Amino acid sequence: MLQGCGVSQLPSSTFVLTDPIEIVGALVGLKEVRVLAYTRNGPDVELVIEQVVGQIRCPACGERAQVKERPVVRYVDLPVYGTPMSLAWKKHRMRYANASCPKRSWMLGDHRIAAKNCLLTTRAAKWATLQVGTGRTVKEVAGELACDWHTVNDAVTTYGKALLEADRKRMNKTSAIGLDETKFVKLGPHAHSDYATTVVDVEHHQIIDVLPSRTYVDVAAWLDKQPKAWKERIDFEALDMSDTYAAVYSVVLPKAHQVVDAFHAVSLANRCLDRGAPAGPKRADRAPRTQRRSPLSSTARAAARRRDSRRQSHGAPVVVVRARRPRSRSGHRLSDQRAPPRFLCDL
Repeated sequence: MLQGCGVSQLPSSTFVLTDPIEIVGALVGLKEVRVLAYTRNGPDVELVIEQVVGQIRCPACGERAQVKERPVVRYVDLPVYGTPMSLAWKKHRMRYANASCPKRSWMLGDHRIAAKNCLLTTRAAKWATLQVGTGRTVKEVAGELACDWHTVNDAVTTYGKALLEADRKRMNKTSAIGLDETKFVKLGPHAHSDYATTVVDVEHHQIIDVLPSRTYVDVAAWLDKQPKAWKERIDFEALDMSDTYAAVYSVVLPKAHQVVDAFHAVSLANRCLDRGAPAGPKRADRAPRTQRRSPLSSTARAAARRRDSRRQSHGAPVVVVRARRPRSRSGHRLSDQRAPPRFLCDL
């Protein structure tokens, strides 16, 4: 009858829950996971869960294991209706009844709840990785999850690394690669700067990988460990006239053609032209070198002029001394500190 009135029948997967515990369990959305408690302390909301486990046996000897203790590990979960949520997982630490078994104890885990060495739940870590990957900062995502910056950054690094290792398409479709260095971070006010090397797909305008170094050993090692078929497909290698990257190409990919990008080629040509160009005509309005200003401050020069004028008025003998233009430690003349044409001093 309902179908005749234009109302479609509800799908068989539709269900209605009335038990509060089942409702909360449906919000968690994980099978074989039991919700034990829901606690709220001011703005902090926490769900306490546990795994539904049966008979556990030792993976080494096959004997039945016993529960040793139930530690509680807390994870940061996705917000619920705008409220930050944490998940308290009451885990099972198992031990073996057989004393001869080399494996004494171990902790049961479930990657659906949270990955190993990660303080975000699996769904929160995937969401954070997607947010950072689409342009949001780690600080913004950490503020929305109400957790520490390092918690989000560690999770994004873990899941991002797994995504890069699983994505082999970006490595299989290119025939031209490029290497370029980027100033990555400054290690303190008195320490050197750390540089990173970006490996790009020049043909499809896509980043392949970012290496935390620009040394020959690290860059060559990365290229050398790539599949042989991938290296044989590389026909062109772009670089910025770096001796290090040229050596890497020559040793690891000797059959490919090295191509210098246009910016650095034009820049080098301009420097060569400037170096070989003849000197221009001398400027008529430029003062001779012996008539340039003193490196002394204007106040000191004014005081010296007043003192010299008083001495001349009293008939004191004076002598003219010419001063040289000051030089830097490298021997070059300083253009911003000019030598005086002359100054007066007592005999």
